Amino acid sequence: MNSELYGKTYPVPQDVLEYLDQCSKAVGEVDETTEGFKRNKDLREKGEITYQQLKRMKNWFDSFNGHQDEIPHILNGGHYVKNWVENTLKGDRDTIETNKQSKSEVLPNQHIKPHEKDGMVSMNRPSQSHNSSINKYDTAITESLKRINELMKKI
Repeated sequence: MNSELYGKTYPVPQDVLEYLDQCSKAVGEVDETTEGFKRNKDLREKGEITYQQLKRMKNWFDSFNGHQDEIPHILNGGHYVKNWVENTLKGDRDTIETNKQSKSEVLPNQHIKPHEKDGMVSMNRPSQSHNSSINKYDTAITESLKRINELMKKI
């Protein structure tokens, strides 16, 4: 389903860019190897993000077990950017799903004209009780068994 979104590029909204800039300034000077530093910097410089990067960001936020005051969480934009990432992904995924559902509707066959089967009302056969057909043979079987039992007793 989401394979249609691979390679798609999204512009990062100005408010998200400004928030990432504030986050970067809030943590001050940090080592470039700090988790989230490169992502924050790249997003602010490029102003766009790919579908794959959005997925990685969502995964990072989903698996982050630390406290929201930790530097990596702040550099990644905290809850503000997390909400933007989730809303962006959900919006596009829902659009793809809606498009697929509308495409998969079954249309009536235009080449077959409606018709009736030569006065036939129903294709179902009338139901018959199985007991009535068994009862016919049941008496004969019972009499045969009685004769066999009588012969066995004589032996």
